[in-house]
Amino acid sequence: MFKNYLVTAWRNMLKNRMFSAINIFGLSIGLMSCILIMLFVREEMGFDQWIKDSDRIVRLHTAYKMGDQPDFLTVRSAGRMMEAIRDYAQNEVEAGVRFIQFGTTIQQNGEGFSEQGTMVDGSFFDVFDLPFVHGDKASSFSKPMDLVITEEMAIKYFGKTAVVGETLTFCCLSGGPSTVPIAGVIKDLPNATHLNMNFIIRLNPALFVNDTGTLHTWTSVNVYTYFKLTENTSIDKLQERMVYWLNNESPFVEMYKDRMSGLNNTMKVSNFVELRLMALTQLHLHAKKHAGNMGDLTPMGDAKMINTFIIVTGLVLLIACINFMNLSTAKASKRAREVAMRKVLGASRFQVAVQFLSEAIAIALIALIFALVAVELVLPFYNQIIGKELSFHLLNDPLMLGSLLAVTALVGLGAGLYPALYLSRFLPGHILKSSKSAESGNSAKFRTVLVVFQFATSIILVISTIVVYGQTLYSNNVDVGYQSDNKLILNIRPARDNLSSLKQELLNLPQVSSVVFSSEAPTQDNENNTDFKLLENQGSQTANEQRFINYHNMGFGFFEAYQVKPIAGRLFNEAYGSDAFKAISENSSNDDQVNKASAILNLSAAKNLGFDKAEDAIGKTLISGQRQLTIIGVIPDLHFRSIKFGIRSTVYTLNPRRFNVASISFNSSNPGKVMEDITQIWKRNVPMQPIEMEFLSEMMAAQYQVEKTTAQLFLAFSVLAILVACLGLFGLSAFTVERRTKEIGIRKVMGANASQIVTLLIWQFSKPVVIGNLIAWPIAAFVMLDWLEAFPYRLESWWLIPLCFVVGAISMLIAWFTVGSNAINVARKNPIKSLRYE
Repeated sequence: MFKNYLVTAWRNMLKNRMFSAINIFGLSIGLMSCILIMLFVREEMGFDQWIKDSDRIVRLHTAYKMGDQPDFLTVRSAGRMMEAIRDYAQNEVEAGVRFIQFGTTIQQNGEGFSEQGTMVDGSFFDVFDLPFVHGDKASSFSKPMDLVITEEMAIKYFGKTAVVGETLTFCCLSGGPSTVPIAGVIKDLPNATHLNMNFIIRLNPALFVNDTGTLHTWTSVNVYTYFKLTENTSIDKLQERMVYWLNNESPFVEMYKDRMSGLNNTMKVSNFVELRLMALTQLHLHAKKHAGNMGDLTPMGDAKMINTFIIVTGLVLLIACINFMNLSTAKASKRAREVAMRKVLGASRFQVAVQFLSEAIAIALIALIFALVAVELVLPFYNQIIGKELSFHLLNDPLMLGSLLAVTALVGLGAGLYPALYLSRFLPGHILKSSKSAESGNSAKFRTVLVVFQFATSIILVISTIVVYGQTLYSNNVDVGYQSDNKLILNIRPARDNLSSLKQELLNLPQVSSVVFSSEAPTQDNENNTDFKLLENQGSQTANEQRFINYHNMGFGFFEAYQVKPIAGRLFNEAYGSDAFKAISENSSNDDQVNKASAILNLSAAKNLGFDKAEDAIGKTLISGQRQLTIIGVIPDLHFRSIKFGIRSTVYTLNPRRFNVASISFNSSNPGKVMEDITQIWKRNVPMQPIEMEFLSEMMAAQYQVEKTTAQLFLAFSVLAILVACLGLFGLSAFTVERRTKEIGIRKVMGANASQIVTLLIWQFSKPVVIGNLIAWPIAAFVMLDWLEAFPYRLESWWLIPLCFVVGAISMLIAWFTVGSNAINVARKNPIKSLRYE
């Protein structure tokens, strides 16, 4: 019997080649989309699950609550938190470890290579039990400054992995080059990890004796802290213990004593400081909600985006299944007599239904084969769009193979179930004695409903794609408050000892108009927050009332180079002699002048400090720790980072010791030549350090890479959805035209011309498209307005109205073209041939 099912299915596909091709092509597109999303989702959701005991590892995040100001959120924590919590919650914590990431240069064989290093506590391998290739966690991490590297780095620098005992020279771990022996080699970390570790150095606390903001602080958040929980301890239990410690036994109780007593007796430390735990396996997709404006060790994923694309690819697959259902039920009258004869010969309704379900699954399996070929072809382009290195080895991946076969079977069952039930219910007596069509009016109405759903879904995707693209373009072109064209950003950390000569040589280049230094360049803002207070009363702001404000260090000429003009006061000027922090002199008996300098506020900071007018801030004094700052100017608000983060209150000071980057302005139609000249100057001045340089315009565009990727994927899936929907509409229109051939012939005999007949057929299929638009518009508007809420600066919502009408008009044109191609062919035929049609 099964052989009979297969033979019948094959003959039916050959007999109805066009409809079979439409079904197979549509299902293959849906399955291809499904496979691509499965590969992406599997990697995103599988982050760090390969780590041993990953279910017991958590990370500590920090939030500072600042009253009427936005909370300061970060996935980092203070340096002293790890030891304090580990020692306090010994029953819940088995081990703890801190990460400190640092940029470094490795000098090898007369060359310099920029690398990212990570310093960790000696307990690192007690928390992260990574597999060793050479050495082991006991011998490799026995003392401070022990170095463990990955296989990839071992091969890069030595051409082999057996390198225990070899040395690498780092610049600069302790103020100068440090030669460090390699104590172990671990396997390369998989792509699906948030850990960014090629060089792991056991932390030496002596390096941070004079650095009060890293290891020896309760408030500055500059380390990543992880805990490994004891067996059978839940995150909630450790969280509860931390909250109790924070409110009752931590140093914060004394720190916030005055602030709490000044409010009311119900206030606790946790009203100002919040310590949050997150499971290791949740970090990649969910850490974003704790990260604020600061990044993670590696780029964070987005759970919302993953869920969105799971839904989108499901819709594409559903549209393909709808095509199958529509075309199968539409062709029902062609197979009605076949069903009747089977039943007369003894087949049960169940057997008939199984036959049609078998045909559906067979078509789905054929579609799967085409989908697998398509995946192999498009995977390189897909990887390029999403910025990953996904691979597809089906035969070596039994889980994926089983999942695909299961999905294909479900697709076949889902697409074929309704046609099977519909066709198997035909009554032999009614079919064999009647010349009427086996199709009922309800079946045609149901097909219309499905077509409406297809086009509504496709239109929602198209509108969403255009909005995402529009917001990305808007973000890239919004007025950020400064001039960003023709600028190169140069990392000057390795050249601190000879910045003057480097700057002078750069200025000697005819193409270079200015070279200015700063702590960060635009897009590099990493939330440098500290307390500021006014020395004088000002409006609603009380003297000595602390405000938590972001700050940057900008060199002389920085604002001029970026064409930023003051609203009030002046900019930093070397001629005044008092704007910059002074370096500590060996002969100085006091450092009073060292802690005095000038400050510039942005407009938001001026308002935050209580100034109603920018002019009122000029001449006032800000206190931050031991520093005393005279406000000399107020500038407009600048978008130093993506407009997604909005504007923050910012204080600008001038501390040359904090300069990390140079902004090089150039005037040239040949940027490549400018970069080449700068590189040659760098090699002369800093021969052992690789140059790190990038166009500011590219850095700014990179801020919106996630939105760009989302838009590109939306576009791809939207095109696929529309293509599949149009294929289905083409098949239905071809079938309808075929069914109405005699009617068309009679209409032509009665005087109807070709254009009237085409209009009649087009209008029949225009109605579901119109209804689909009316359903899609409010849904798309609701979803996109919610998505745009994440952007403080966004497209005007009224743009959605003309956009919906334009997309609706385009969808109508596509439908008319799809249907018209069939209608015109029939309308031009000789009516005699139509009336002879069997």
